[in-house]
Amino acid sequence: MRTLKGRRAGLLAAAVASTALIGAPAYGIAGGTEAAAGAYPFVAQVAVSDSFACTGSLVAPQWIVTAADCFGPGATDRPAQPTTVTIGRSSLAANATGRVRAVTSLVRHPGGAVVLARLDAPVTDITPVTIATAPPTAGETLRSAGYGRTATTWIPGTLSTADFAVDTVADAAIDVTPSGDVSTCKGDAGGPLFRAGTPAQLVALNAASWQGGCLGESETRRGGTGARLDTLADWVARNTTDPYPGVISPPNPGFESGLSGWAQYGAGGNVASTERVYAGTSAVKIVDSSTSAADGVESTRMPAAPGIRYTAVAFANASSGQPDLYVRFLDASGAQISAALTTYSAAAGQWQRMSTTGFAPAGTEQVSVLLYSAQAKTTTAYFDQVELTRTPGVPLINAGFESGLTGWAQYGGGGNTVSADYAYEGINSAKIVDASTTAADGLEGTSQPAVPGVSYTATAQVTVTAGKPDLYLRFFNTAGDVVGSSATAFAGSLGRWTPIAHTATAPAGTARVSALLYYSLVNTGTAYFDQIAVARTADVAVPNHGFENGLAGWTQWGAGGNTASTERAYTGATSAKLVDTSTATATGLESVRLPAAPGVRYSGLARMFVQSGTPSIYLRFYNASGALITSTAVDHAGPANSWQWLRVAATAPAGTAEVTVLLYSKAASTGTAFADHVIVQ
Repeated sequence: MRTLKGRRAGLLAAAVASTALIGAPAYGIAGGTEAAAGAYPFVAQVAVSDSFACTGSLVAPQWIVTAADCFGPGATDRPAQPTTVTIGRSSLAANATGRVRAVTSLVRHPGGAVVLARLDAPVTDITPVTIATAPPTAGETLRSAGYGRTATTWIPGTLSTADFAVDTVADAAIDVTPSGDVSTCKGDAGGPLFRAGTPAQLVALNAASWQGGCLGESETRRGGTGARLDTLADWVARNTTDPYPGVISPPNPGFESGLSGWAQYGAGGNVASTERVYAGTSAVKIVDSSTSAADGVESTRMPAAPGIRYTAVAFANASSGQPDLYVRFLDASGAQISAALTTYSAAAGQWQRMSTTGFAPAGTEQVSVLLYSAQAKTTTAYFDQVELTRTPGVPLINAGFESGLTGWAQYGGGGNTVSADYAYEGINSAKIVDASTTAADGLEGTSQPAVPGVSYTATAQVTVTAGKPDLYLRFFNTAGDVVGSSATAFAGSLGRWTPIAHTATAPAGTARVSALLYYSLVNTGTAYFDQIAVARTADVAVPNHGFENGLAGWTQWGAGGNTASTERAYTGATSAKLVDTSTATATGLESVRLPAAPGVRYSGLARMFVQSGTPSIYLRFYNASGALITSTAVDHAGPANSWQWLRVAATAPAGTAEVTVLLYSKAASTGTAFADHVIVQ
C-alpha cells in the first residue's frame, strides 16, 4: 500500500479551474459520492503550501488530527511549509461557509502515524467530532470522507464520502474493504473513518491505500489501512488542552471544601454554609453587621499579566443588603493597583448572576476575586459558583467584514468598501483602493482598551493586486490624541492571501489601541484585507506544556536524566519529574524556542510540586542566529509538597528573536520536583 498524501497543482484557483475541465462532476475518493452541503462540517482540508494536500478532522476548537505523513518525517514541532486548514466547507470554492486557519505547531504521537495540528485561532462555531471510545469490530461499516483525487480528477476541491467495512483489527490499525468500486486516493490521507451516527464518532484516520481506480494509478486492488484513534482518545484530550484556558477559576469555586483556597477579608468570620446553595451542597455565607468595618472573602491570588481582560462571575443571594463582586489587580508585593466591581441588584432572597470585567493595568502581577460587603453597608449574603476568565485578545468589532464596514472608519481619502471579490474566510473582505500619490487612504478599526508598556501584535490576511499597503497599530490617550503609531509594510507576492503582522509596545499615556489598514501618501494600489486581529504579543503557546506527550518538545539540560512521570500531575495525567542527585552538576529541561520580540515583557510560569531542594524557572532570550543573549531566573521559595506557581518575568533585550522556558536545578542544589502546565504570557 502507498501513502495517500496528495500533490497539489498550485493555488486553489488553479485547482478549481482544473476541475472545470472535466465534463461530469467528480468528487474526492474514487467512486465516492458528493457530501451534501453542510454535512460533516468537522472534516478539514489541509493544504501544505502549494505542494500537496491532506484531509483531517477538527477534534478541539483549536486542533485538527491528521496523518503524520502530511507534515513529513521527523520530530519537528512546526510545519516546514505554510499550511492552511479549511474546515466546514464541503465545496472549497464556497467561501460563504466554513472557517480558514493556519497551522502554528504540531504534536506528533510517539507511534508515528498521527499528528495533532494547532490552529492559529479557535473555531468556535463548528462542533469538533467526538473520538470513539468503543473499538472497531470486524464487519462494522465506517464512513470515510476526503478531498483527495478521484477516478477522473486530480484536484476535485469537493468533499466526498464512501463506506468501508472493517476487515481486520489490530492494536493500532484497522484494514478496511470498500463497499463497492470505491477507493481512497492521494489527498485523502488523514481523513476520518467514522461511525456516521448522530453525533459522528471518529474511529480511525486514513493512513494508506492500494489506490485502485484512482486517476493515474494502474493498480486494481482496493481497500486500505486506517490508524486507530479510539485507542488515542486520552492522548488527544490531554494534548488539546488549551495552555491559556479561558476559565482560570480560583480553587474551590463552589465552596464544597469549606473555605479552602479563600481568605477572610476585613472583619472576617465568614463561613461555608449549607443554608442556601446555587449548586452542590455548600456556599459561602458573608455576614456584615457593622457599618464601620468591611467584610468578605478573597480567593487565592493567581498569576496575571497587564493587558489581559479578566471577568469574574458569581451567583449571589442576599437576604439583606447589597454585596459586591470584585476583580482585584495587584502588584508583586500584593498591593492593589486597581479593581473592577459590580453590586447585587436583585430582590432580597433571589439568586443573581453577577459579572464584572476589568483590564489588568501596568504593573499587574496577580489577580483575585473578592466577595465583599463595603464598610458603609450591612449585609447577609451567600455566594456560590465563582468563575474567573481571561481574554488576552483585543476584541475588535467586525474583524472579518461580514457586517459591512460596521466598526471601521474611513481614513484619509476614503471611499473604501466591503467586497465579495476575494475573501480569506466568509464572503467579504475590505477593499482599499488608493489611486492618488497625493492622498493617503485606509480603514481604521474602532479603538479598544489598551495598557501602557504592553506589547501588542496586529495580524491580518491580505491579498494585494497592486502597490504595497501597510498594517498599523495606533495608540491613543484618554483624550483621543495619538501617542504612538508604527507599521509593517506588505512584502509578499501579488494575487494571493498572505499573512501580515506588526508588533509595537504601547507608550506612556496609552488608553486605547486600533488597527489601521493603510496605503501611504506616496503609494497607490488595491488590496483586500480580512480577519484582522490584535492580541498581546507575549501570549506564546508552549508546545507540550503539560508533558502529556512525554518530553516531546523539551530538551535535557545539564546532567539530564529527567523524565515524564505519572506519579503526580497538576492537570492531565503527566508531569515532568526533575531529579538532581549531585551538587557538582546542574540538570533541567528546556522548552522549544518560541518566537519573541525585543522590548516585550514576558512571564514564564509553571506549576511546581517540590518534594525537596530549590528548583528554578528561567526565561532565556536568543538572537536570530541562536546565540543566547541573556537569561533571568527565579528560585522556588514556597512550601513543599503542594502545587505552587513558580513565576519569572523579564523584558526581552535588543536583538531577541526567540525565548525559551528552562526548568532547572542548579549545580549546588539537589532535590526532586515535578513541573506541569508551563505557560508564557
